[in-house]
Amino acid sequence: MTEQLVSDHKHVNIGGLEITIRPITPEDKEIEASFVHNLSLQTKYERFFEGIKDLSPSMLTVLCNIDYVNTMAYVATIDSPDGEKEVGVCRYAADKKPGECEMAITVADDYPYEDIAIVLLNALVKHARSNNVKKLFSTDLSTNYRMHKLAEHFGMTAKIHPEDGTLTVYTLLL
Repeated sequence: MTEQLVSDHKHVNIGGLEITIRPITPEDKEIEASFVHNLSLQTKYERFFEGIKDLSPSMLTVLCNIDYVNTMAYVATIDSPDGEKEVGVCRYAADKKPGECEMAITVADDYPYEDIAIVLLNALVKHARSNNVKKLFSTDLSTNYRMHKLAEHFGMTAKIHPEDGTLTVYTLLL
């Protein structure tokens, strides 16, 4: 059985910050755009493998309009004086092989990466399992030490990408 939508909102306290973990929605385009815009050049490069400044409108549509089965994303948000602010996101999208999904995780530079990433990835893993996903994998720069540490925490396997030695493929069997 698969879940069409996980409507849960989880509230956690991380380093004195009250953070909400929830599924992304189409209405989140503005906070997603702001989140990516405010990432450092290094973090943007680690996530997108290129030096983007902002997400295009079509990319925002793709990232925020998910089907909650083959594509899923959780955002970590805080309340700010300007309203809700995204501080992290973790997502998966179905790959060519049934039961396999590629995932990505990004946390804003000024926030505790590992603590937020763990909570986000736990939510994503739980949702993936409920939707019969058997394997999550992530392709990252081999120099992305934060992802390497997170992968170790979750017991992921790490292998050099077969076509590009500057990339590592992390795999988590569910």
